[in-house]
Amino acid sequence: MEFHKAKEVVIVTEASILNAVIRMMTELGVDGYTVQNATGKGERGIRSGNHYISSVLKNVRINAITNEEVAKKIAVELLEGFFKNYAGIVYILDVEIIRAKKFHVPE
Repeated sequence: MEFHKAKEVVIVTEASILNAVIRMMTELGVDGYTVQNATGKGERGIRSGNHYISSVLKNVRINAITNEEVAKKIAVELLEGFFKNYAGIVYILDVEIIRAKKFHVPE
């Protein structure tokens, strides 16, 4: 079994912009992603995934596997186009995957 190097983009941001972030990622070439409710505390205070709090205060975590070029484009677009007006963080991790073609990663 052969492993291939790839990048995992991790985004934690406000649920209110989820669809716009996914649209941007798709336009940049991401085919798949995982979305989870996120809770925690940051510089803007405590955020909760609790269903009693309005969606304006909810955060989501979005994970996607891609190649380095697309990962960096996503990070730049988030910083320039979203995070000036919305709370959020993005980071990129080195990962190894088995099915490179599934993620458009060079073999």
